[in-house]
Amino acid sequence: MKKLLLIICAAVVCMASATAQQRKADKETAQWRYELQAAVGQAAQGSAMVRVWTYSTKPTIAEGQAGKNAVHGIIFKGYPNSTDGTRIIGREPLINDPSVEDANVEYFNNFFKTGGAYQRYVSYIGNGVPDQQIKVGKEYKVGITVIVMVDQLRKRLEEDGIIKALGVEGKLPTLMVVPSAQWCNKNGYMQSFDNQGQTEYVPDYQKALLNSEELAQAIDAINARMANRGFPLKDLEATLKTLKSESAEDAMLTSKSGAAITESPIDILRRTAKADIWIEIDWNTTAIKGGSQKTLTFSMNALDAYTDMSVAGVTPSTSPAEYTASFQMPLMIEAAIQGQFDPFCSSLKSYFDRLAKQGRAIKLRVLTWDDFDEDGLMAEFDGDELHDIIEDWVAENTVNGKFGSPDLSPSGNRMTIEQVCIPLQNEKGRELDARSWARNLQKHLKNNYSIESNLSTKGLGQAQLIIGGK
Repeated sequence: MKKLLLIICAAVVCMASATAQQRKADKETAQWRYELQAAVGQAAQGSAMVRVWTYSTKPTIAEGQAGKNAVHGIIFKGYPNSTDGTRIIGREPLINDPSVEDANVEYFNNFFKTGGAYQRYVSYIGNGVPDQQIKVGKEYKVGITVIVMVDQLRKRLEEDGIIKALGVEGKLPTLMVVPSAQWCNKNGYMQSFDNQGQTEYVPDYQKALLNSEELAQAIDAINARMANRGFPLKDLEATLKTLKSESAEDAMLTSKSGAAITESPIDILRRTAKADIWIEIDWNTTAIKGGSQKTLTFSMNALDAYTDMSVAGVTPSTSPAEYTASFQMPLMIEAAIQGQFDPFCSSLKSYFDRLAKQGRAIKLRVLTWDDFDEDGLMAEFDGDELHDIIEDWVAENTVNGKFGSPDLSPSGNRMTIEQVCIPLQNEKGRELDARSWARNLQKHLKNNYSIESNLSTKGLGQAQLIIGGK
């Protein structure tokens, strides 16, 4: 019995000692005395490999708290580009506003408590064995390499209302990722088409996808990141297959008067995909050090599919990182866009929010057939000239009546209106593009004035109505 009591007492003392050590560790961690540093190695897409340096009077305490410090650092501090020649790109914190931590003290106390939710988003390299241990005065600086699941961590914080999700207010734009024209040109993936007797060249995406494994990997990498942020996506390869199965042809409409509208293969693809934003990507890999390593320069540019206006971008680093020859393309891209990806997504959301309030700009062209009224668009219907009837309808069916000044030809057979700001959706919540919007104008003229017309489009952002027949 006496021996049993001694064993129990010893166990209690050990437990008390362990509890005291944990309390001390938690107290030290609450001061968040650590440093984050970019680490060399491959982490899964959406994750970050970092070395966390933890300060403590006991190395064992530092080892136990490394995971908490790493997750805290990813959320609130981020880490800079490496300075040791590895050229690893740093990362901005998930939360830039320090007041967020103070405003959610109870949440983060529970999140970072021993056994708390933080541990779901961190794993240790080498079973958490320190990479390095340095004596600094009366304490130790202990370095441990860990992997933090950044995208999953962000999603958790969004779900818990700590970080505002991009799609919480309003609708996110639909995206499609494509290689840039520059990339296609330098790699020999271009095609020609006849534009009213003039030969023009545009990217041949089908050929590029069939011949470039890197392209498929790059598109998949960006698609995965954008999908993780909640953006709806249109896949380039799937859209091309749709075009092929429907035997889509370039739409060429020629009127009796010689008026014509021509769509390039890119216009047709845009009209088929119906993506709001095209993300054009461009990159170049360079072998160095006898082929044992390589560098990647990567950029992407977001274009409004209706206007071709650039709305957001990621620029290449002036000092591209160096990787081993076997390093995977998706992981190199992820490293290349670190620090710029969050602002890129925010810019897309902000731009689309502005469109929702101000309308999307399209172009409207109205022409007349030769056998229509000899006065063309200046012909009168119910006491009003036709061009005024059209202009009045446009004013009533644009956001805040906003559109550019109509340009009416002296002969009255042609009118162009630029910057026609149409709503993103109709009254039934269905998406509007230039064709669906102009289709309502076509119906208005037929139902109210018995005017027949032929409607054609160029891509998503230009509609042409030819008055007088179909």
